[in-house]
This record gives sequence, C-alpha cells and structure tokens, in this order.
Amino acid sequence: MLQKKPTKRRAIPSSFDVIGNKDRAVAIIEVPQPLQKRKKLLADAVMLQHKNVVSVLEKASPRFGTFRTRKLKIIKGSRNTEVVHVESGCRFAVDPRNSYFSQREGTERMRVASLVKEGESVMVFFAGIGPFAIVIAKKARPRAVVGVEINPAAVKCFEKSITLNKLDNVKAVLGDVHEKSRDYHGFDRVIMPLPETSFDFIEDAKRVLRKGGVMHVYFFAREDEVKMKKKFVAEKLPGSSVQGVSRVLPYGPRIWKWRMDVATR
Repeated sequence: MLQKKPTKRRAIPSSFDVIGNKDRAVAIIEVPQPLQKRKKLLADAVMLQHKNVVSVLEKASPRFGTFRTRKLKIIKGSRNTEVVHVESGCRFAVDPRNSYFSQREGTERMRVASLVKEGESVMVFFAGIGPFAIVIAKKARPRAVVGVEINPAAVKCFEKSITLNKLDNVKAVLGDVHEKSRDYHGFDRVIMPLPETSFDFIEDAKRVLRKGGVMHVYFFAREDEVKMKKKFVAEKLPGSSVQGVSRVLPYGPRIWKWRMDVATR
C-alpha cells in the first residue's frame, strides 16, 4: 500500500519556541538526527504556519558557558535575528543567538511581580535581557529596580527594552554579580533566576537586602530534594525563614524548576 508523502504542515515539529511579536519573530526548533536532511522542509513548514517568523533556528548545542547561551544555526530566513518579544504588555529586545531568554516563564514573572509592593526597591541577579526587571518595573510600581548581568549583548538588549517600555525606574548594570552587588545595599527584594548556581550567591543576596528583606531563589530539584535545599538555606542564613517553595516548570524526568521565597533577619 502506497503511503502519502508528508506535507509541509505535517512536518512541523511538535514543540518549538517562537520569540517575537505578530509582525516579526524567530522560531527555534530541535531537529532529530533522522530528520537532519529534511530540516529545510521543517523550516518551510514552520514559516508556512507562522507568517510572522522571519528566521528558523536550529538548536545546535545545549546551553553552556557564563552567558548561558546555546549555539543556534540558521536553517532558513534572515540573518538578523533580533526581535521585540511582547509579554504581559511589556516589550523585550532579544536576540536568542547571543542572549538567554525563555518566553515560557512569562507566567512566573507575573507571579513574582505580584509579590512586589508599591515603593519597594528590587535587585535582579543574572538579569539577562531584563524580563523580570522590566515586568516588575512596569506592573508593580516599585521605587527602583536594578538588574545585574555579565553578558554585554544581553545588557544592550536590556537597555533597549528600558527605552521601549519608557521606564525611568530601572537600571541595567553590566558585570559579575559577586562584584557588582557589593555596591548596593538596603534592597527590599532580590530575585535570583539562575537555577544552576543561585545557591552560590545567597550571601551576596543577604548583603544587598535590608533586614527583613526577601530573596527569591530558583533551583532545579526532584521533589524529595526540596527539604534538603531548605536545610541548606537555613544553615547558610541563620534566623531566616522560608516563606514558601513553588513549582515553576518541569525540567526533566521527575525534576522541576522551583522558586524558594526566603525572608532574612
């Protein structure tokens, strides 16, 4: 019995990311080894379904290095891969080829913004292109938000995003968190959205915070490992209290990304 050849639409990967807006976006796909010779067909299918996609990029490596980026190869489309991503009424300048950004965490950013009280000062460690800082500045009415990021390309996008959103209460700081955080103190809240190494920066966060300030620490763990993480924080920050631990997103088999809210004393 003859089988019909798959159409372009049928060839679309079941899961991929689209970053940008209704006018201009880029798509990031994962191409399995058996389909490597047909990846241009996959790109055609994505662009057929999503008319706003100007470039289709292939994941060519896991995330690596200090900047947390991955190699992305252009399968088809424009070599200009900088776009403006729209989320929760905010606009983010982002080029996924040189800066880390996850559009899948938009709900989490709004959750954290809802915790910020009017007039608070907030610092974001590992700020990237500034999504946490921008959403908080625009939605929560803080007094000031400072985002520290070591990747120069990400900081350039962060600064563009501040302009795009017409904000005057946000500052993008280029540099290493260990070093730059020493220049600040008295903040009400510190956000630490780098789950791989956030616990290494807990003492930096405590130094930045006022007495009674709150840190939001992100980490990867199985459910049965969360208790151990809470114990680690208690030992590192005597007198502190864990206000809550929330699941954010699934990360792998039985592994989740979590957020721990810690009040210091």
